[in-house]
This record gives sequence, structure tokens and C-alpha cells, in this order.
Amino acid sequence: MFNLIHDAKNDPEYSLGTNVGYFAAFLLFASVFYFILNFLNKLPETARYYHVLLLVIIIYVVRLAVLKLK
Repeated sequence: MFNLIHDAKNDPEYSLGTNVGYFAAFLLFASVFYFILNFLNKLPETARYYHVLLLVIIIYVVRLAVLKLK
């Protein structure tokens, strides 16, 4: 018979799609976050997009570290 059970966690296409989706959502969040901060004049004049991107990356890495410690 056919094997109808599909293990999605071990499927490389599923893993690639998940990673691309997280990356796209990350870029979208960082962009919206930058434009909101810029619109509300909460950023200093010297701050650029990559500063906000770096801040979001740091927050994400700290979150992963905290989850790893639990």
C-alpha cells in the first residue's frame, strides 16, 4: 500500500519553505517597525534601517537564548 503518513519535519522542502517564511516575516516586521519609529520621530537622525534590523536580530537572539535556558 501507499505510505500516506508524511513526516513534514524531515522534509527538506518543508524546512526550506519554513525558513524562507520566517525570513520574509522578519524583514516585513523590521521594515514596518522602522517606518513606525521613523514616522513617530523616535529614531535619532543618525539611525538607519540596518540599525533597526540589527536591534531586531539582537532581540531575536536573546529570545532564543532565553528559550534555550528554560
